[in-house]
Amino acid sequence: MTRPIEVLVPGLWSRRGDAPDPRTPGLLAKILGRGEMAPSTAVGWEDAAAARLGFRPSVSGRRRWLAVPVSLTAGMTDVVAQAVGDLGPEDSAALVQSILPELEAASAALRETSPGLFELKLDAEGDWDMPPPSAAVGRPIRTPRLESPAARRLQVLGTAVQMAWFNHPVNAERARRGHAPVHGLCFWSPGIRDGTPAVRGIAGGGAIAAWLAEAAGVAWSADPLCREADLAVLDALQRAEHAGRRDEMLGSLSGDLLAPLLTRLREGAADELRLHDPGTAVLRLRRSDWRRFWRRPRTLAAMTWGT
Repeated sequence: MTRPIEVLVPGLWSRRGDAPDPRTPGLLAKILGRGEMAPSTAVGWEDAAAARLGFRPSVSGRRRWLAVPVSLTAGMTDVVAQAVGDLGPEDSAALVQSILPELEAASAALRETSPGLFELKLDAEGDWDMPPPSAAVGRPIRTPRLESPAARRLQVLGTAVQMAWFNHPVNAERARRGHAPVHGLCFWSPGIRDGTPAVRGIAGGGAIAAWLAEAAGVAWSADPLCREADLAVLDALQRAEHAGRRDEMLGSLSGDLLAPLLTRLREGAADELRLHDPGTAVLRLRRSDWRRFWRRPRTLAAMTWGT
């Protein structure tokens, strides 16, 4: 049985208002010209990955939530959350110890799964409508709709955590060392596993992808350019510091990953290759599409989506 191969690349497509992308590697341009484009309904790459891994939204029972430590920065009219990924084990233990009463009051359990990533277990009815970390951190915090018991309990817990951590000694020591303080947690849940994963393995995506893979019971590789995975996450493109770095990463995407994946497609080891920029667009390339040599290559600059 063949499966689609999907590459999640946040920030791939140009958006209206962006500066034109001057370079598109040749192989990528051919794929863009021969594939079929459609809008993406995913909020972030985590949502897209969770769907491929067999998760579905759940509104009841004991669920597992990701809890990402964040530092909060006040702007003129909003607050922006930035992920804190350099917590040491002693700092993490001290922070968690300080909120044990709040966790007990919420009938919740919190454990660190890897540096800078926690797992929260909580019984709650209803949904929590906040976006996943890739669509939440680095942006103004959106006010949640408190329309369910789950949303209200998480909001109460999140506020209590902020109050406990704001002047915590750990933050005073971090400030002394020149590190960002830890003000709170950003919550997200993939839902519950309710089906067979549509992939055998996932590559890249860091600690969050590793957590999802473990929960789904599939293999995970830290290398996003792993050629054997059916689902790859290249989430560094949107963080490229300058145009030269973006060009370098696009070249690696094209030559190091898409070229061998295209070989798998042509040999019948996969029935479709997808390039997916979550929340923007997804391109689908079938074996029959690749044989349409008359279709002209297209550059990323020519494929502008959204506002």
